[in-house]
Amino acid sequence: MEKHHDVGGWDLKSLRIFSMVARSGSITRVAIDLGVSQPAISRYLSLLEKQCGGYLFTRTGRGVELTELGQQLLPVVEQVLASTEQLSDIVASSRGAVTGLVRIGTLPSLSRALIIPLLLRLQHEYPGIRMQVVESAAGQIESWLQRREIDIGLPYRSHDAVADDEDVLLQLPSYLIGPPGDRITAGRTVPFSALDGLPLVLSCKPSSVRMMLDEMGKRHNIEVRVSVEADSGFIQKEMVVRRAGYTVLPWHVVADEVQRGVLQAAEIVQPSVIRIVSMMLTDRPTRAVGVVAGLLREIVKESLATLDALPPGDARRMDPSTQS
Repeated sequence: MEKHHDVGGWDLKSLRIFSMVARSGSITRVAIDLGVSQPAISRYLSLLEKQCGGYLFTRTGRGVELTELGQQLLPVVEQVLASTEQLSDIVASSRGAVTGLVRIGTLPSLSRALIIPLLLRLQHEYPGIRMQVVESAAGQIESWLQRREIDIGLPYRSHDAVADDEDVLLQLPSYLIGPPGDRITAGRTVPFSALDGLPLVLSCKPSSVRMMLDEMGKRHNIEVRVSVEADSGFIQKEMVVRRAGYTVLPWHVVADEVQRGVLQAAEIVQPSVIRIVSMMLTDRPTRAVGVVAGLLREIVKESLATLDALPPGDARRMDPSTQS
């Protein structure tokens, strides 16, 4: 087995694996993420436990948990790993290069508009930055950030959950999506009251958009009736195509289908339903993370028209009643 006794006799690779397993609570998940076998991960942990003189994890029905020794070790290990990342940044900067791994968790609906342009720019401008992209729902993205399994998260956020210093990338108006020839979605806009009693195909709770719609419905005495719960944008749109319900989505998710005449879309107004996309960073960003975050901000500015998005801070289509 390859050895990396680089810091006071400690194996850096073992320390990284320990940190990843501690945050994820799963040896199997870390093995999949690293593309190695589960026994290989266990061997690294066993070596580290032998060096520490005690067990670092206990097995549970759902994975592994830190022992008392492991809990004491984790913050020190992560400090060591952060220092090595900073050292690598300094060395790379002295050579005029930016290197390192950046892990992004994104909503699937943003991949085409933001992530693909980001990856293409990085290939040309920063070939030393390696990217790892995972797609999921907003709640999972925030959970990954808390466990430091990703470096940048792009979740939907509700207005009441957005902190004053949070990096708001986009404000996306929502559209009621119907099938071709549908009367309700035939116009350019539709009042929020038109959703009253409609069979909707929406994401499962605790989706921030779903919870915002529920709250707005209560406030305006409108029945937000969910006939099908599905986190998949494909399923939501396909159910509409088959005339089995309506859904609520931002423009860029349905633009192609609307142009082909497969779907209809009317912007929800009086009040508007605004989705906020925030960029949330790890509490220990490397220089590579900073570069990727900067490029994302540039790409967002260039894509506002395509996304039918309001610039951050612009409240021209906002209604105070949408801010729960």
